[in-house]
Amino acid sequence: MQWNPAILSKFIAPGIAEFTSADIPDLTDRFPQAPYWVTNHFLNNALRTSFKDRWRQVVLAYIRRAHNAFSAYHDARSRTLAYLDGNQPENPRVGRYFDAVSLWENFALQISMAIDLFRWLNEGQGAFQKNDGSKEQRLYEIANLVKHTAKAVTSGQCGEADTVPLWLANDGVRSYGLIVTYAEASEILIDVSALADDYQDPLSLQEKWKEGGA
Repeated sequence: MQWNPAILSKFIAPGIAEFTSADIPDLTDRFPQAPYWVTNHFLNNALRTSFKDRWRQVVLAYIRRAHNAFSAYHDARSRTLAYLDGNQPENPRVGRYFDAVSLWENFALQISMAIDLFRWLNEGQGAFQKNDGSKEQRLYEIANLVKHTAKAVTSGQCGEADTVPLWLANDGVRSYGLIVTYAEASEILIDVSALADDYQDPLSLQEKWKEGGA
């Protein structure tokens, strides 16, 4: 059975009939400690040294969000590729599609929370400036639209052709007038993960700071 692409766009997601491929980088080999960040952080704090209060709480929150984002990204990657494998674009597997979308939404939300925590750790200096168009700002805005879809509908930011606040395209994840490519999503995750790698061991990070390496 084949559906009219306009019907699919209206009732599932914009451009779903044209969604046929996705090149999503795999970062698991680059960050082999990612599954263990939280455990490593506990052991290093308990057995070596720990951050002072307030920093201690925010660093742990950041590491958790980084871990969640890393997991969500790779789960989203797997589900997206599984959806595309053998899919018929004009008779899409709706359940599999929305499973992948949900994981990309979770990735965006976890990254947005990590960005908020990074701003605190970086003494108020964020990962982007307001409306600067950077990949970080665009992904942060997509996360806000996922959280506040009804508000976007009321304000008119969500147009008649926009069915969901996040959908998948060959070049990346899209929202109302926004796109973050899969390459950009991986670059954001690389930055978030590199910092989590550092924060998992307070003693090593403090030594790095003393040496002027951070």
